[in-house]
Amino acid sequence: MKAGKLGSENVIWDLSALYASLDDPRIARDMKAVRRDAAALAAEYHGRVAAGKISPAELRKFMVEEERISSATGRLGEYAELMLTTDNLDEGAKSLMMKMQELGSDISNTLVFFPIELGQMDEALFARLVADKALDNYRHYLLFLRKQRQHLLSEKEEMLLSKRDLTGKLAIQRIYQELTSSFKFTVTVKGERKVMNGEQVRSLRESTDSRLRARAMKQYFGKYAENSLVITNVFDTLLKDHQIECELRHFDEPMGMRNLDNELDAEVVNTLSDVTRDNTDIVERYYTLKARLLNSKKLTLADIYAPISAKPHKYTWNDARTIVLDAYAKFDQRAHDIIQEFFDKNWIDGRTLPNKTGGAFCTFNLPGAHPWIMLNFTGAGRDVETMAHELGHGMHGILSAKQTAVNRDAILPLAEVASVFGEMLVTDYLLSRMKDPEEKIALYCSKLESAFATTFRQNMFHRFETRTHGLIADHQLSTDELRSIYHEELVNMFGDSVTIPAHYDMEWAIVQHMFLWPFYVYAYNFAQLVVLSLYQKYLEEGEKFKPVYYRILETGSAMTPAEILGLAGIDPRDKAFWQKGFDFMRTRWIEPLEKLVSERK
Repeated sequence: MKAGKLGSENVIWDLSALYASLDDPRIARDMKAVRRDAAALAAEYHGRVAAGKISPAELRKFMVEEERISSATGRLGEYAELMLTTDNLDEGAKSLMMKMQELGSDISNTLVFFPIELGQMDEALFARLVADKALDNYRHYLLFLRKQRQHLLSEKEEMLLSKRDLTGKLAIQRIYQELTSSFKFTVTVKGERKVMNGEQVRSLRESTDSRLRARAMKQYFGKYAENSLVITNVFDTLLKDHQIECELRHFDEPMGMRNLDNELDAEVVNTLSDVTRDNTDIVERYYTLKARLLNSKKLTLADIYAPISAKPHKYTWNDARTIVLDAYAKFDQRAHDIIQEFFDKNWIDGRTLPNKTGGAFCTFNLPGAHPWIMLNFTGAGRDVETMAHELGHGMHGILSAKQTAVNRDAILPLAEVASVFGEMLVTDYLLSRMKDPEEKIALYCSKLESAFATTFRQNMFHRFETRTHGLIADHQLSTDELRSIYHEELVNMFGDSVTIPAHYDMEWAIVQHMFLWPFYVYAYNFAQLVVLSLYQKYLEEGEKFKPVYYRILETGSAMTPAEILGLAGIDPRDKAFWQKGFDFMRTRWIEPLEKLVSERK
């Protein structure tokens, strides 16, 4: 099936709810307004917070106005980001994004006094203020800010760091994004030479032609190797920037900033990582089995997503849409109705374009506005799962919209819960409809590979990231050293179950999260294993489970992750809890797959 016949080429999001175009005069008007309003807010409250000359009602008034300004700033930034997403080389979008980054820095600097002064406030006075009923909706957020006080710098230092980022970290990240988005690949497919972007080349991992898979991935990673001088320097610079900031803010370890933001103890994150590492036998067990299914003595990394069927199913956009909607409806009509709205109101962009950002995402940081979803739909089976995943994010955003702005965004460790739960719904929906054992084998394989990508693979990235951040204080890392570290982590994940071609050692260079959001990746592993526990509860409890699930999503970040999970009786400090997720993989996916394979004629 040709890309032009998928139907996704006509799936274009409607951003008019934000702005009409890059030239919309409201953009300049709104930029001026948020600067003016932020300055007025600062003039009214600066110096009063630290001195304790503020009542609960006045503090609430500040929070409401700060949220309004933050939302207006976010609206501008979101429009710039979404416009740039569909064409990373568009000069107008790039210009607007730079202006929005500068605006964000300016607003942050204008209001940076607040968390600093809140940390300086007398302890007894703070306790009385935060206990007042007027601040019920802001209590958790204010307590969270108070926890950060020992890591905040002076007001002038915070302003300097924010300004420096415009020509420092943010500029370096932009170089990485623009460089990698510009990569083009000429690949011969069935005798036809095609010019592809990175997302299209990566989709060739699911080709039935093993030589094409190997050739495509060698070329893909080869492009990153050709540009390794720039990419390695960008990565090292970002590592060093992070190290310096950690030192300035008195964090004892590189992951400290992320853990504080996530309201998680390092012990929880390390336990998660260690338990994942201890269960990599599942990966080896599966890929040894897959080699048999593909009639191969041993797979290479280019084969790990190879289809089991000689004719893998290709989905149109409407096929995928129907499956996802039906799967959500089978779970609950309320969930279906929320998802339906995304299709009906053009809140999705499904096109695959030459300069479009790779991958997929959902963004929903604006109170009073709906989320938008970006996909690169190529018709592969995993694209159906990706659609369900991002729509899960969208549903999460709709449900958490009941919160005030500071509590709306799901806290990162739980931000992937609704999305991964959506994938599970699609998997079980498809399994329930399948009669052919070969179809079930293919689906079990796809599900395991997807789960591995979310758990073991993300943990591999996390371990690589932790090791490289730990080394940057001593020396700059060379491309060869980075490749060597990454190779060791590949071996830790796959063992001897696959052959690892040398060019895969450059795979670290494609992981945008490590360049843009340090230590983000463990959240995927966290969420996947949490979802396996939640999904088991759903299977056991049925209707009784649904109100608990909706409450988890509606809570946003108004509680800590441990408190939110406590609603479902989950304790993330318990090592046995994390182990249950891997036991689920063994009993519900690996063992049924092995049974089906053993029964093959």
